[in-house]
Amino acid sequence: MRRLSVFLGTVAFLHSAQFIAGADPPPVPVPPVDPGCAATVAAAPGDVPGPDDTPDSLERAHRFATGAGVRVAVIDTGVAPHPRLPPVIPGGDLVVLREHRPDAPPPPDGALDDCDAHGTIVAGILAARPSPDDGIVGVAPGVDLISIRQTSTRRATETVGAGGSLASLTDAVNLALDQGARVINVSLTSCLSPEAVGKVDTDAFDDALARAEELGVVVVAAAGNTGDRCPTGSVVLPAHRPTVISVSAIDTPHTVADYSVAGPGPLLSAPGRVPVALSPRGPGFVVGVAERSGTGVFEGTSFATPAVSGTAALLIELHPTDSAAGIRARIAGAVDPATGTVDPATVVTHVPADYRGIPHPVSVAAPIETPTGIRERSLSTVTILLAVVGVALIVRYAGSRRRRGRGRVGQ
Repeated sequence: MRRLSVFLGTVAFLHSAQFIAGADPPPVPVPPVDPGCAATVAAAPGDVPGPDDTPDSLERAHRFATGAGVRVAVIDTGVAPHPRLPPVIPGGDLVVLREHRPDAPPPPDGALDDCDAHGTIVAGILAARPSPDDGIVGVAPGVDLISIRQTSTRRATETVGAGGSLASLTDAVNLALDQGARVINVSLTSCLSPEAVGKVDTDAFDDALARAEELGVVVVAAAGNTGDRCPTGSVVLPAHRPTVISVSAIDTPHTVADYSVAGPGPLLSAPGRVPVALSPRGPGFVVGVAERSGTGVFEGTSFATPAVSGTAALLIELHPTDSAAGIRARIAGAVDPATGTVDPATVVTHVPADYRGIPHPVSVAAPIETPTGIRERSLSTVTILLAVVGVALIVRYAGSRRRRGRGRVGQ
């Protein structure tokens, strides 16, 4: 599996949204440590950005929108509740659990269980709420967050498989639609070789995507990370479907990460790595996952994806009647042409090119008609003046000729 990364915007929140006012949210209970779950590495105080270390893009974007009232479904490994997230709506659990070990603590309920430490990271990039104590905030901190657990490498039985299945992804999309999601974030991929594409029945999955399009729901998915399971040239589902926004990762402000799988659609991307993320194990922050070789950082197209999903939520708050195609067009029309980078502030303030071609009604007042008598007197006056000037010129010319004639006789 590609090492993980998170795009957590580090920005002070300036918009006066409802969730900032009022009392602090109730503390989130810390689940018992499960030795079977992914071990995370806690952030040191120096790892957490301060309130002044804030990207200008999110600061400016949040002056216009925060995603308030927009429902976003995160189809992933589950989202653990965190005091910096909005209350997580459990949208469904499609993971078949292994037999529970007697010595292990009981797992949280379904969609609120993130044993893999993946879905919570994604949710934090998208929807982390601000705090005056640090500079961490999500791209759309005002959204309503739905968690649907579709896969797990730590909880699932062998029959489900590490990457879930296309059937469970289809069910997850339909669950999100049933619960009123306007944006669906899929930071998971199913990679097929070109030869295998025709052998896989995708009818039900394509029907779910068509339903999303009909309902005006924007589906955003990871472009995929190249590797043994997803070699170059693979067809990636759902990213390579025409109604899905495929998100690549950038590793510098000017370059697309070489691990991003190229797609058939327009190039859209977001930062693929960030040093600190919300913890799936409690109220703090984490910098990675503990591995035998050291700390595995959060990096990949999985975590570029929620940055674009959050941007879509900002647009939907501003343009609630836009179709899914309209939101996709607004995003694609405002990206960096070299890297496809989606900058939230640029997107929410961008005026689409076709707006300039829309005819706008212009009212021009008709000239005031001059009364007939005044117009005739004006013409008479002009005629007289022209005649006087003409006579004066003739007299001057005749006098000049007489003077020249007298000069020649005297000589």
